[in-house]
Amino acid sequence: MLTTNPNPHYLEKELHALCKKTLFSFIEDGSLDGVWYWDLSKKQNMWISPRFWHILGHRAEDMAHLTSEWRHVVFDEDFKVMMEKLSKHLKDPLTPYNQVVRYQNKSGSTVWMRTRAMAIRGRSGKPLRILAMHNNLTHTIKTQDDNKVYKDEIEELTKQLEKETTHDEVTQLYNRRGIEENYKYLIEVAKRDGSFLSIMLISMDFLNHVYDQETMDKIYQAFTKALWSITRHIDIKGRFDQHEFMLLMPNTTKEHAIMVAQRIEYHIAQEPLEGIRDMKLRIGLATRQLNLADDTQSTYDILNLYVDEALHLAKKEEYNNIVHYQDLHQQAFKHLK
Repeated sequence: MLTTNPNPHYLEKELHALCKKTLFSFIEDGSLDGVWYWDLSKKQNMWISPRFWHILGHRAEDMAHLTSEWRHVVFDEDFKVMMEKLSKHLKDPLTPYNQVVRYQNKSGSTVWMRTRAMAIRGRSGKPLRILAMHNNLTHTIKTQDDNKVYKDEIEELTKQLEKETTHDEVTQLYNRRGIEENYKYLIEVAKRDGSFLSIMLISMDFLNHVYDQETMDKIYQAFTKALWSITRHIDIKGRFDQHEFMLLMPNTTKEHAIMVAQRIEYHIAQEPLEGIRDMKLRIGLATRQLNLADDTQSTYDILNLYVDEALHLAKKEEYNNIVHYQDLHQQAFKHLK
């Protein structure tokens, strides 16, 4: 407990007279973090309890019982709000005053105080004094801020982990898991719109040489860059397997899907990746127009089956490097003929 002032301020004596001094001291020490008592008839006078100044890092005996001393430690923005709220309370006693106010600690740090105040009125109802009581919320607010930072860090780590589990480390494209998630989402969109969805599966075929991993990683990265430059941003790009890439093309017909495949093949032929000329692209395609009656999982399985079969035949010498599953029977017929 802070020492008792042998020469109490007139407002302090008045306040103690309003409530028994021992009871007031008990309440302040046990439940409050400071009190001030403001004389509205002499607005420059405000008795401020020693505990209030102690919380703010000051020695009470060094501080005068003046409104200016108190005003000096209140944040400007909070003071403006305080005056507006107190004015409403003074006009209407049923309008409570309750505010979290920021104060400047002597060290320069911020102290948050829950401030509750009430007007002491004369018989006519005119406000004569204002009594304000404070509770220090600094620790609670800092803990909340720390928890928010901690929460933000957790969210960021979660995002990083999610990216690691859905993206390929070398190319930063989607991996198989990421492809599947986007694949099924695009199927749902196509079902709702009644639109076409085309799938492209691209395989890199190295004819004459086996390259080290560092070179292969550079090839994969160069191909990724080429895909981004050739295809639309709405097309989902992913690394499906070691030498295989998948392209999901929403709202794309068979004819347009083949055109995209030809454009990719032509680009790589004209600008060999990492200067390597013994690589060919084999491309399988599948397209389907969807509607709400289609089952998402069944559609996913069927398109994968079709595009895989198309790529399988594109790797055979008797077929073109680009094969669409709808052309399989026609190409097979020509081959037999």
